[in-house]
Amino acid sequence: MATLRQEFEPLEPSLTAIAAQGLSFGVHVVVTASRWAEIRPALKDQIGTRVELRLGDPADSEMDRRRARQLAHIPPGRGITRDGKELVVALPRLDGKPTPARRAGRCAPPIELLPFQVAHDNVARVGITRTATQIVIGLGERELQPVVLDFAEQPHLVVLGEGECGKTSALRLLCREIVRTNASDSVQIEIVDFRRTLLGVVESAHLGGYALSAATLTARVPLLLEQLQARMPGENVTQQQLRSRSWWFGPEIYLVVDDYDLVAGATGNPLTPLVDYLPHAKDLGLHVIVARRSGGAARAMFDPVLARLRDLGCMGLMMSASPDEGILLGAVRPSAQPPGRGTLITRGHPDQLIQVAWTAPP
Repeated sequence: MATLRQEFEPLEPSLTAIAAQGLSFGVHVVVTASRWAEIRPALKDQIGTRVELRLGDPADSEMDRRRARQLAHIPPGRGITRDGKELVVALPRLDGKPTPARRAGRCAPPIELLPFQVAHDNVARVGITRTATQIVIGLGERELQPVVLDFAEQPHLVVLGEGECGKTSALRLLCREIVRTNASDSVQIEIVDFRRTLLGVVESAHLGGYALSAATLTARVPLLLEQLQARMPGENVTQQQLRSRSWWFGPEIYLVVDDYDLVAGATGNPLTPLVDYLPHAKDLGLHVIVARRSGGAARAMFDPVLARLRDLGCMGLMMSASPDEGILLGAVRPSAQPPGRGTLITRGHPDQLIQVAWTAPP
């Protein structure tokens, strides 16, 4: 049980729910642990049948401490029942041989796991009918099927993780998917990349601007604000136009920011003027995708841009990070993950572990 909590912590609530409701569907739960304390009370209360084998410390016994001490020097397989009686666990054999064995041809089906790497082509080729704002990001653990981000429903995305966890690779994939699935007159990509790790990812007419320093970003932001201000509904816009978002025409704007911790420096944040437009993103066709190191992210979440994104219920991708950072996105506690893997948090759907599709740098 301790291993489950340590390596698969998000599964524990599901296990508790199955233990509470599973019998209604003919599902039984069998749990083993080294100590009773490893089983949380919410799950422990659902366990009606309990067997206690030899413990490392007889003082931890919940059956009978005196009887538990007597099990210290006897062969394995002996234990105590809930009513204090001693038991012996039978060997799993029917032929009388005194050794454990596995019955040939009878085993549980294997559990398919996420691969350590998913090629972009493998998810891009899957025939998924989607709109221009639905972007494939990778493979999901739940169904082992491609996962699609719907930027029309939730216009913004925040990616957090430690160094070398795959944040830049995720941005590179999203940029290429946006370009691949949209015409250049329907999408405008603004890239903010102070470390220049996204150079050459978008070289088509889809690229609206590339800011590689605070100076170039400061020059680009007024142009972006001018576009957004022109899309704000005026006094002559009708209710029908508001419902259909037809009072303006133009491309969807994707603002992609890598290494946000370098952008929001001690001397100021050039992106702060965008804060007032973030709540209107659906109406204005604005989508902000931000990647940041997890180190110090708890403090950084008070930054005006990140705070507003989180308040608006943006999508989140929590990649590999130290648990000491605490909960940064949704209710997901960070954990160590292979490169490219993270927990996707979206409104209205359960959190899901995904493997971001891999696309090589240019």
